[in-house]
Amino acid sequence: MDTSQLKAMKRFRKGARFIGFWFILIGGFMLYQFLGILNDPEATITYNGVPTNEYSVKLDAVIFIGLFVAIGLLAAFSPSRWLNKLFVAKISFESAVGFKK
Repeated sequence: MDTSQLKAMKRFRKGARFIGFWFILIGGFMLYQFLGILNDPEATITYNGVPTNEYSVKLDAVIFIGLFVAIGLLAAFSPSRWLNKLFVAKISFESAVGFKK
């Protein structure tokens, strides 16, 4: 790899960690709010335009938001070599499909 690719790889790692921390921050706040809604039997949530207080709908929302936190943790705290392999896979995919700068 030349120096421009190494710089791009470093920028990719920093970007992945930055986005991961934002997913953790915003997703954690939303997860905290949705856990409160999940535990309150009178709280309603809008599902397909209809307000409902069904437990299963609330649980689905908590699981969905929890995935954002999990993805953020994975992106923010994964080892550098994993992110490097992901960067190489991205470059390989782009060259196979025909993307050019």
